[in-house]
Amino acid sequence: MDDRPSERVIEQRLRNRAIESLDLLAEGNDGVRSVGHAEYVNVFFDTIDDEAPWQWRDWSTFTPVEVHELDRVQRLLLEACAATPRICSDEEFIESGWPERIKPVAAGALKLMRERGLFREDREEDSPSGPGPSE
Repeated sequence: MDDRPSERVIEQRLRNRAIESLDLLAEGNDGVRSVGHAEYVNVFFDTIDDEAPWQWRDWSTFTPVEVHELDRVQRLLLEACAATPRICSDEEFIESGWPERIKPVAAGALKLMRERGLFREDREEDSPSGPGPSE
């Protein structure tokens, strides 16, 4: 018996992880303080990353508008990484101002994705059946 999840279920799970990462980014400075600057940035790139072998932009679990908003967040995070390559402390990253610049864009993407909600992670769905993470 094959217990491996289908490609669709994997995409549903990864969409849910993207929502969770946006939740953290939308906290701005508080998000950095809660997990540290490296995790604050990397949690997003664990799922949404143009350099990863998967093609997240083509996943059927995202709408074109969601892809656009996720792209905006990704671009800001890449700018933040390029502008702060030698930062080694959470406070230095916070003082750079990047978390608060990322915050409203991430919050907008999060709001959009919460409107559709979460997919189940145990079986395929055509559209999300669960609520988005609570605010």
